[in-house]
Amino acid sequence: MTSSRMRGGVLCAVVMLVLAIGSTAAAGPAVVRGPWTLVTLPALGAVTWRCDTTGRPTAPGLGALGLGFRVQELAATTNVRLHIGRTTLVRRRLQPGQSILFPYARSRLQELELVQQTGAGKLVARVRVDFVPRLLSTYCYPYLPPRMTVDVFPRR
Repeated sequence: MTSSRMRGGVLCAVVMLVLAIGSTAAAGPAVVRGPWTLVTLPALGAVTWRCDTTGRPTAPGLGALGLGFRVQELAATTNVRLHIGRTTLVRRRLQPGQSILFPYARSRLQELELVQQTGAGKLVARVRVDFVPRLLSTYCYPYLPPRMTVDVFPRR
């Protein structure tokens, strides 16, 4: 009789442990969310953003926020720069189909400059993203995109 009670107690303890571990894992926040498409640029590719809920905040009340870029498969070689203020943080040359995830920047204002030179001329685009701290927007979900301004300068 004592051994069956003991087995029942051990079984109960195991079940409680499994439930506790399972509920902790299910309730834990995702660390990195995204990337999600922010805007698709003609003949160039797609600008993306992502969020790290546990990273160093971009601004008070926000997680770490970063941009990315994916060159279209049928595009040409594209030079990409990430600007924070007047500083160029990252500079890369990407081939068609390649992508880059830029580092999380400690600035709510981030700008991508994309330049593509082909026989048809030079195509330039600038995407300015403003991760404005807001009461309802953490930018950590695809349905909460940041404010942006897009300029595309036709081939010349």
